[in-house]
Amino acid sequence: MKILINLLLIGTMAYTSHAQKQETIRVFDIESFMSSYQEISPDTMVYMATQHPATFPEGNMALNRSVKQYIQKHFKSSIQDKVMVLCSIIIEKNGCISGVHILPTNNTDKGLEGHVKEALFASAPWFPALQDGKRLRYKTYFSVQFP
Repeated sequence: MKILINLLLIGTMAYTSHAQKQETIRVFDIESFMSSYQEISPDTMVYMATQHPATFPEGNMALNRSVKQYIQKHFKSSIQDKVMVLCSIIIEKNGCISGVHILPTNNTDKGLEGHVKEALFASAPWFPALQDGKRLRYKTYFSVQFP
């Protein structure tokens, strides 16, 4: 919050010094600008850095195996080429995945991306992120490589 206010003040001073050269000064209402940030509820905020990040039981290698096994079991497709699927995942306070967004890469097909998304939603619950002993919503990135 302090950093944002400092950046706004620096930007205002820079604009003011530039504006003085043109003999025009504009005043920005910082309070109305900041009120939009103050309205964000801590319950809906998604964090990417916490004291204890959200983790999958047994680690990322286990999640990678779980996704691959799910795809082999439910979608009898065989992947011949080397392919990577990169996605962002939102883990809720209870450890469930609430959002998976597949990030664009040049070497994935849409069918495989959908299967990875389904596999992640079907995976076991995560250990939620913690900050000062309080559970938080958490965003992380995950990649899976085939074959």
